[in-house]
Formats: sequence, C-alpha cells, structure tokens
Amino acid sequence: MKRLFIFLALPLLLLGCKPKDVPVIDDPDKDNPGTVDPALNRANTTVVYECNERLFAREEAFSAIRSYLPVLQQMQVNMLWLMPIHPRGTVNAVGSPYCVKDFYAIDPAFGTMAELKALVADCHERGIRVMLDWVANHTAFDNPWHNEHPDWYTSPVGEETNWSDVAPLNFAKTEVQQAMQDAMVYWVREADIDGFRCDYAEGVPNAFWTDAINAIRQQKPSVVMLAEASNTSLYQAGFDWMYSWNYLGTVQNVFRNSRGLGNLFTTGSNEYKSTPSGKERLRYVTTHDASSEEAPATYYHTAQGELAAACVTFFLGGVPMIYSSQEIGDMAQLDFFNYHIKSFSADNATTKAYIALMKAYMASAEARYGELTNHSTDQVAMFSRKQDKAELLVIVNTTAAEQNITLPMQWQREECTDLLTGEKLYAPKSATLSGYEYRIYSR
Repeated sequence: MKRLFIFLALPLLLLGCKPKDVPVIDDPDKDNPGTVDPALNRANTTVVYECNERLFAREEAFSAIRSYLPVLQQMQVNMLWLMPIHPRGTVNAVGSPYCVKDFYAIDPAFGTMAELKALVADCHERGIRVMLDWVANHTAFDNPWHNEHPDWYTSPVGEETNWSDVAPLNFAKTEVQQAMQDAMVYWVREADIDGFRCDYAEGVPNAFWTDAINAIRQQKPSVVMLAEASNTSLYQAGFDWMYSWNYLGTVQNVFRNSRGLGNLFTTGSNEYKSTPSGKERLRYVTTHDASSEEAPATYYHTAQGELAAACVTFFLGGVPMIYSSQEIGDMAQLDFFNYHIKSFSADNATTKAYIALMKAYMASAEARYGELTNHSTDQVAMFSRKQDKAELLVIVNTTAAEQNITLPMQWQREECTDLLTGEKLYAPKSATLSGYEYRIYSR
C-alpha cells in the first residue's frame, strides 16, 4: 500500500447518497441462498471483490453495500474484502483509512457493529465470505495505544519514514504482538470475519504472523490470509495468498503500449515458480492503490480495454480480484482518502459484461486447472487449458485495433460452447476481433 500525499490536492466529490437512495436491485438468487464452504476455496473457484466503502455512501455504507450483494452474487463473488473499517486518525493525519485510530471500533460513517454483523450474515447466506483489511505495523498518533503505551512504539525506520501520519509499532515487544493478535481475533470472534488482507505485511516480523495466524485459526480454521507483499517467506508464516505486483505492471504495460504480450505469460509463470504448492497469487488489473496513482484509462484506455485485460488475467490463473468501480466501467483516477460516490447498478453495461465474464470463469473451473498451451500472436492473447476431457480456449484482442486470427487447428470446426453467451456452435477456422474483443470457448 502506498500513501501518496498528492491525494490531498485532488477534489472531493460532493455528490453522495444514503442507503435509502440506493435502488432496489432484483435478486435472482434470493430464494436459493448459498452456503459458505468451511474449507478454503480452491483458487479457481474464488472471486474476490475489493470494496471501497467510500464509493458507496457517505452514511451507513454497510447497508448500501448489502443492497449491492445481489449483483456481487451474479458476478460470482464469494469473498468480500472490506477496506479498513476503523475510524481514521486526526492527529498528524492526512485522511488515510490506513491510519487506524482504534482497532476495536468502526468508522461511524460505515455503520454500527450490528450493521456489520448483518452484512456478514447476509454474505454468509449467499456463500460470500468477508475479509477485513488490516494494518498491523503502525497506528494513528491518536490511537489509545500511543498515549497509554508509548513504549510500544519505535522511531520511524525504513519505509515508515515516508508515512508521516502514522506511528510505527515496535514488534520486538511481546506486548505489542499480543495486543495486535488479540485485536485480530476479536473481529473473527465477534463479527464472524473470515479472513484478513494484511497491509504492508512485510513491515511486521514473520514470527508475529505465524503466531497470530495460528491464534486466528484456533478461532476459525477456515480463515483466508492475504499478504500485500512480495516476500514469499510469508507463505511459510501462514499466508494463503500473496499479491501479484509483477504481473500487474506487466499487464498494464501490455495494454498501454499494445505490445509485449509474451511478457504476460513469462511473468505469470515466474510468479508461480516462487509460489509453494497449495498457495496462490491474487490476480487483478487494478486496485485502490493503482487507481489512486493513475487513472485506469492510462493503461487500458476504455472500459472495454479493462474488461479485455481482466479476461486474460483471470483465465491465466490465480485468484481473481475485482476492485469496486472497475465493474461499472469507471476509468477515472480515484484516491481512496475521500468520498467518490458512484452509481452501482446491475443495468450498467460494463457490469453486465463482468457478470457474463465471471459466469464463464466459474463454468470453466475444471478446464482452468489444466495444462496451458500458448497460441498467441503479437497482439492477440490466445491460449488453451485442458484437463482430462475438459478444454478451454481463451482469445483476447489486447489492442484497440481490429485483429484477424486463425484458431488452433485442433479447435477449427469443432463443436463447442461460447461461454459468454451459452450458445452451442462450431468454432470458426478464423475470425476478426474488434478492438479489445474477447471470446471464450469450451468443449
């Protein structure tokens, strides 16, 4: 997580809405609720949604997010990641949600503990688990710990010197480790939370994570732990998933420059060489950090371009993550320090496209576990996955220009299913793809 203080110069959008202003969304699954699998979901059947509460409502954000769950369910989301829910510090502060004033409290603008529990319960009924964003390595200056236990803190060192709004904790002290561990367990015990996305996980000793994760799993064995980090030793500390920073940079460059497509496959493969068996990488085309630093349009140009990037990214492997605002086609730069209320609706054309894309994703789970064969050209990503009798072919135009392609010989004129439409057809020998068009066939 990077906190860029330039955010303070960005305009604060003044438009907002309360939950009562959020339209009622038809829920096709309301009579068929899901159930939460007590075991850790396999990577290819997990879809994460990073939820920025400040995009949903100025007041009672938890309730506004609850009203959107039917759409998330249609997008096959089964892990809701809530960005920091705690009150933000006000002393030496710049408005960052990662400047935590109280680890045991909830930002009043989001709602109450009862409303959080209601959101979690509703998610669980739909087969969606809930992950909290957690900041372990430092606190706000007006966090009670700073006044009550000044000896728990250390002078800023390393990267912490870049963050003047926070006070770094001294994890050499067992009291600090125990207090942080207790705070994390609290949310699992009291709110039935299912996991944590751990901010700047490398800023805390691995030994702390090992003990904390063990304690959390004593409370709930199925919790999912995601490290915002690149140090793969955190897998041994107990984390299940880790970020894919290298892949993100690669996919951004491919779509920004309309070249270097082969690097996607190389980077993706290299990341998994350092990923132990049974562990995973989170895969995404934008995050709250990335969208804050530069507008998604800088890289993907249009909402359709970002869709194409998401298609190739998700089907190459890993745990797919959608950042709130991505699915409504918002291509603007969005800092996460302020409110930027958006209109979330199932009627949005980009949302409909994500619903179709993620249904195709879930429908092809078995094939996506299989061997990958690359058939790409310079500008069109084309690859197949095969396991046993299940086979998948993904074709993505990574440019804004029309592209002509020839399908792999073994697919030409073969009966298959278009997973985006459900149509049964015979795969063509060749095809013309419009800018950023993608196709997904299965047989």
